[in-house]
Amino acid sequence: MTQKMVILAPFSVDSPYLAGAVRCYVETWKRDWEASYDFFLRYAHYPDFYGLVALSDGEVVGSGFGTRSLPGQWWHDVVAAHAGAEHPALQDAWVLVELEVLKAYRGYGTGTRLHNALLAGQPCPRALLSTEVANRGARRLYERLGWHYLHPGFRFNEGQEPYVVMHKELA
Repeated sequence: MTQKMVILAPFSVDSPYLAGAVRCYVETWKRDWEASYDFFLRYAHYPDFYGLVALSDGEVVGSGFGTRSLPGQWWHDVVAAHAGAEHPALQDAWVLVELEVLKAYRGYGTGTRLHNALLAGQPCPRALLSTEVANRGARRLYERLGWHYLHPGFRFNEGQEPYVVMHKELA
C-alpha cells in the first residue's frame, strides 16, 4: 500500500476543524449530524478534553478525542457499575471516547498515528475505551497497541450492540 500523506492537528470547540471531525464521525458511524455535533460539543467541555484530526490536503479524514473519566459522567458510571467503581483501571484515567478514520484512509497507519498522539497528549497514567464487540478491526488495532480487556462486553443502552471495555497503563 502506498502511504497516504496526512498531518495531525488539534481541534476544540473554537477550531475550524470541529465540523470536519463531526463529519468524519457521522460518515464512519452513520449517525445523525445534529446529535453528533451536540455530542462533540458536550465532550469538548469535559475536563482534559483533547481532540485531534487527521488532514489530507486540508480535508479531515480521521478524528479522535477523549477526556478525563470521572464519577458522575455517564460513560464512567456505566463502566464502573460493570467493572466495579474501585477497579484500578478507573482511577485517574483518561477515556478515548472516539477514534475514526474514513474508509479510504484506513490501512495506512492513520488510526495508529491518531491513537498514539492522543494518548501522548493526555495527562493521566492510564486510559480506557469501549468499542463494539463485533468491531474486530478496532479490537485488533487496540490489542496490537497494548490494550487489555477490562470487560468482555455489555450493552450501554437497551437495544444497542454490546461493547467491550479496554484499558491501558501509560505510565
